[in-house]
Amino acid sequence: MSSKSLGETLIRSAARITEPLMQHELARRVARGHEDANRAHERQGKSDLIRPEGVLVWCHTHDMQGALNLIGVIGQIHAQLPEITFLVTTQIRIKDYVFAMRMPARTLHQYAPLDKLAAVERFLDHWQPDLCVWTDDLLMPVLNTASARRGIPSVLADLGNVGGSGPQFRWMSRVSKSALRSFETILTADEATAQAVRGFGVEASVMGRLCEETLALPHDETRRAKLSRQLDGRPVWLAAKVAQTEISQVLDAHSQAMRMTHRLLLIIVPVSPEDVPSVKTACDAAGIVWRCSDDLDDLPPRTDVIIARGLDGLGLWYQLAAVCFLGGSLVERGGHTPLEAAGLGSAIIHGPHVDNYADIYLRLQQAGAAIEVNSVPSLAEAVSELIVPDRAAEMAHAGWHVCSEGADATDELVEVLWDMIPMGASL
Repeated sequence: MSSKSLGETLIRSAARITEPLMQHELARRVARGHEDANRAHERQGKSDLIRPEGVLVWCHTHDMQGALNLIGVIGQIHAQLPEITFLVTTQIRIKDYVFAMRMPARTLHQYAPLDKLAAVERFLDHWQPDLCVWTDDLLMPVLNTASARRGIPSVLADLGNVGGSGPQFRWMSRVSKSALRSFETILTADEATAQAVRGFGVEASVMGRLCEETLALPHDETRRAKLSRQLDGRPVWLAAKVAQTEISQVLDAHSQAMRMTHRLLLIIVPVSPEDVPSVKTACDAAGIVWRCSDDLDDLPPRTDVIIARGLDGLGLWYQLAAVCFLGGSLVERGGHTPLEAAGLGSAIIHGPHVDNYADIYLRLQQAGAAIEVNSVPSLAEAVSELIVPDRAAEMAHAGWHVCSEGADATDELVEVLWDMIPMGASL
């Protein structure tokens, strides 16, 4: 019997022996809070979701961060093939609302089935994926080999820490080899991991480590150049996606900052276009001279604030402003993604309420690309401090570095996947 056949036999035999224990194991995990009781049936391979028509790419990862690290990959493919559906499975619980808010369109989530034969078969029967992208260091031998038997093309990517990723790598070499051989392509995070995989007699190449990314926002370069000439070197800061309850705070901070920084200009972008009248009223009440973003052919030198009517022009405003305050963070809204601003060269200021993107803000803070404020005076002080060109440039460079950490790995994985997407998905 070949090594591959023996490995598969061991996997299936172990799965049958442990099958009766699945219900008991699942109930115990629910009782301990390790599983979502309302979605525990997904761990049995069952689903409340209907499989969409057309090509479905199945991405498996370990946790929420692993899912977020796939945003750049999914986003690039969606930009060319918007009709494709992505199914992301995770091993551990996630925050559903965060997944829905941060992941690209046509991206579904389900918990991975337990690595038991019946659960795996139900899962594969229901979803019938056209392609599998596995970015979890921990393999699931039953699921991996079952996918291979069905002829599902599979890529194992972002693999790291093989030696410590699970007992199957240390004590069950034949099972590990069989699971690894179920993947057509293996891309590792580093050379040490690639060498460890090769030690199992399986080919592997290095792609680097995936990190969460966002697609760059478009902007009109001609309009940017024209506005830059009109601004004539004025220091500019941006308040983006400002909640209605933050409008007065942002304008108060601008009034204070103008006393510290000569010719300071604010571009304010309410999170909802319906809040534009509220911004105008607040400016008038504070004696602040404003102009709407669609009326900038002749920008009077006395203009203190530009009011943007919608979010469509954010790419332009990020390019023009050296410093950006991201709204929804001085009030309990959970904040907005900072990657768009960091990727386009803005030093970032934010309030304390950034729970929706806490992981990214922490990375930016640690890199020196973002600072937190919690009041109007601290916001005004931060704007005045960061608007100094050298300081803003230093923070912007650090932010760009954070945004680009996983870019090469993302591009390499996307390049591999293009050749594996079924021909039915036309470019």
